[in-house]
Amino acid sequence: MKNDFSVSLKNLAGKIDDVIASSTFPCRVKPDYLGKAMQSYPANGGKRLRPVIMLWSAALAGGDTARLFPAAAALEIFHNWTLVHDDIIDDDDTRRGKPTAHIQLANAVNSSPQRRKKFGSDMAILAGDLMQGWAFELIDQSDIRPEVKLKAAAELRHYGYIRLVSGEAVDVAMSYCRAEDITEAELFEMQSGKTGALLHYAARAGWMLGREDAGAWDDAEAKALGEFGEKLALAFQMRDDYLGIFGNFEEFGKPIGSDLAEGKATVLLLHALKNLPDAGKERLKSLLYRECYTVDELEEVRRIFTQCCSTEYLLNKIAFMTHAAQECLAQLPDTPERKYLSDLADYLINREK
Repeated sequence: MKNDFSVSLKNLAGKIDDVIASSTFPCRVKPDYLGKAMQSYPANGGKRLRPVIMLWSAALAGGDTARLFPAAAALEIFHNWTLVHDDIIDDDDTRRGKPTAHIQLANAVNSSPQRRKKFGSDMAILAGDLMQGWAFELIDQSDIRPEVKLKAAAELRHYGYIRLVSGEAVDVAMSYCRAEDITEAELFEMQSGKTGALLHYAARAGWMLGREDAGAWDDAEAKALGEFGEKLALAFQMRDDYLGIFGNFEEFGKPIGSDLAEGKATVLLLHALKNLPDAGKERLKSLLYRECYTVDELEEVRRIFTQCCSTEYLLNKIAFMTHAAQECLAQLPDTPERKYLSDLADYLINREK
């Protein structure tokens, strides 16, 4: 990451953290341990990319970002409730190296393992529900005109519920399908909702908040920023899928091969299943759904993907989508914040974790 970009990202992320830490919403939640579980997700890390994209977009529009920190913090909290529910769906025990909410909350009662697990999941669902209320309260606390707050909240409901949760639901449904029955277009449509919706909202709402005009949501610049966010999300997801096979565990932070273990539909897998000869296709399918993978098995999978050109195909797709995202930025004023957004795109698709 370039120095100015890094400094701005770190500075704005710190401001977001201050707003979240000073919010009294979780302190009003009962039981106390439920409020603490809500606080733990944003407290456990994260780059704050969504709120920072919002603030850079607001600055691009000429806005005073200091007045928008609560609205940006709201986006981070909204994102985090989806993680709480995701962890329940995926039955994950850890996130960012710490116990997930349902594991934390299971430890709040003294009962049998089965009842504690049920309690933890039930309470984590409620924690995620409460975090949605927390996000909308933060929007209300932003120093902007009422009609702009209403528009920001209305669009968050559309992008955060209709598009994001629908995308998550389609993703869950896809996990019960054979990968070869899923098309690349269907995969991208799902990811545009699950991953792209909040990035679209972050960038587009940022422009509107910077203008402090509800009508600015439909400005050409706002739409370009929304497209930037959505295309960036697809490039980001494809990079994530690449690292899930070709990454380094110490850098990536989660098990290499977990996508294979789940039989998850990715661009890599779909391309390989479409282009491999029958024998290669059957061998690849035999390597799916394993509890763990040896070094030799992972090397074999990597070799299969490379030999049938799926790796090259994926890397070209990432480059194409990143270029498309960058082209959206060309429609915007030439400011330091536009450069930061461009640097962010370069960073995300070259990251190792």
